[in-house]
Amino acid sequence: MDHFREESVSRYRTGLSSVLYILGWLLMILFGIIAVFGASGLLGMRRIVYNAVLLIVGGGLAYGAYVFKNNQRIEYDYTFTNGTFDIAKVINNAKRKKILSVNVREIDQLAHTSDPGFQRALSNPSIKKKYNCFLNRGGGLYYAIIVQEGQKALLVFEPSEEMLKLFRTYNPHNVHI
Repeated sequence: MDHFREESVSRYRTGLSSVLYILGWLLMILFGIIAVFGASGLLGMRRIVYNAVLLIVGGGLAYGAYVFKNNQRIEYDYTFTNGTFDIAKVINNAKRKKILSVNVREIDQLAHTSDPGFQRALSNPSIKKKYNCFLNRGGGLYYAIIVQEGQKALLVFEPSEEMLKLFRTYNPHNVHI
């Protein structure tokens, strides 16, 4: 029997996140206009240094506003397929970046973040890599200690109860829910 589950975790929408998203758009447009004025001044060969600075600073700030705007709309996709767990980061519903792929049998420990083992894992010097793949703080956070390329890594994420049951099916000794 095949086991498949896909979940998408998004940030709870608040008024502040919507305001920041709109502010990012407005700043991107404003700084883009400044950059265009700098470029047009350079083409006209007037005040070259001043217009070059306008172009570079305006363009850089417009790009920074673009990145800021896109980072307001982030989701994580969790996919479980027959014992393989994949995490991808989706930015602004347009760009998908694979974060992690792990065999569930390679998980050393999976438990709720309220478990005392979580604090030990955070301060463990042998854990070199940490994956924070969650967007909402609260009671639904779990951590997993995984072995990746021979080294231990810590994953903090927010799976559903159904996803946790699938983890337990493939690794009953190390999954504590």
